[in-house]
Amino acid sequence: MDTPAARPAQKPFIVWMGWLRLIALLMVCVCHAGDPLAAFGTPAEKRWIEIYGSFVRPCVPLFVMLTGALLLPVRESFGGMLRRRVTRLLWPFLLWTAIYAALPWLLAACGVATEMIQQLFFPFAAPLHTDAPSIVRTFFLSLIQYNQYAVQLWYLYLLVGLYLFMPILSPWLRETTLRAKCAFLGLWGLAMAAHWWPLFLEALMRTDWGAAFATDYVVRFLGTPTFDLAKISAWDAFPILGACDWNTFGGLYMFGGFVGYLVLGHVLKDLCLSLRRTLLLAIPLFLVGYAAVAFGTHWMWNRPGVTPKMFEYFWWYCSLPVAAMTASLFLLIKHLTWAPAPILAALKDLTRCGLGVFCAHYVFVTGTYYLLHRALPIPLLVPLSAILGLAATWLLISTLERLHPLARRLLG
Repeated sequence: MDTPAARPAQKPFIVWMGWLRLIALLMVCVCHAGDPLAAFGTPAEKRWIEIYGSFVRPCVPLFVMLTGALLLPVRESFGGMLRRRVTRLLWPFLLWTAIYAALPWLLAACGVATEMIQQLFFPFAAPLHTDAPSIVRTFFLSLIQYNQYAVQLWYLYLLVGLYLFMPILSPWLRETTLRAKCAFLGLWGLAMAAHWWPLFLEALMRTDWGAAFATDYVVRFLGTPTFDLAKISAWDAFPILGACDWNTFGGLYMFGGFVGYLVLGHVLKDLCLSLRRTLLLAIPLFLVGYAAVAFGTHWMWNRPGVTPKMFEYFWWYCSLPVAAMTASLFLLIKHLTWAPAPILAALKDLTRCGLGVFCAHYVFVTGTYYLLHRALPIPLLVPLSAILGLAATWLLISTLERLHPLARRLLG
């Protein structure tokens, strides 16, 4: 995302990019407002998570597209990107990792029950550690992998990787043609289409020909004499395009992942469509993508024996339906080229402090959810807790960063 660490001060403020940043942050907050329901809700309540969670899946891809639109092609060298951008993420990452590692212990020390701490702030942390020694262990483990105490910080690892790859990608973007960029995006689409292979294989198994095909597949390519239907359910045992036990990188691996969103943002930034053409293209594209994500998620969540990985199968950011939703929203938001003066000032402020807001929002959003959950029905609770949680986080981080220049360096 152009998590707000990625904005050069010398560039003029672009209004639609400010709107895009705000909308993406709000989507992230809606996503996390549903976490307590996803963890502890009833089946009826979880249907609202299917609806809301599917709608906001473009949140992180929008941030990546914004980064590509703002920065690509970069002029900095590899070392320049490392010094200028990656190091700006270091202190916020360390600070927020330490805060989230210490928060369960601090709340327990204040007398809050462990069950309440989990339900209030860390619905997916199991088991929840509230002892002081666990703070150190959680902190150091978080340096190499995200943890369930700070689920949103996974994005910072991704952002560092994108920053480091930009100087490698940029010379090609400067020299190549639009057709070549579109060819890259086409291969990226094929790489995302491989995501559906296990689903296709499972459907194939429901036919006689498919069962024989799958048996041959297992015997010839996996080296086992029997076919285990349970492995299809796990959807991890059937690599394609050259991937195997000793090679996890299939033939289209180099074109996969979030780098495609970087290039897509770079390309669509310069695409000029009238509002009428944008609406005719973007609205059907978004609705088709949303239908695939929402109905697919509903189907998946009601399957027996769903694993945690399968639980989010239709929510994966690097999938064709989510990419369709993201591209359509990006094109629509590009037409938001005006804002009244107070809102314009707010959008500029969010550009300044957005990384801190992104890092801090989780506990405010989930905390707001539990403050309101007895008073509001679920359809209102999720969006309202997201809005209020975002507002509270924004107010706090913006105020702190205005108090001292060091605060911005530490908070983001």
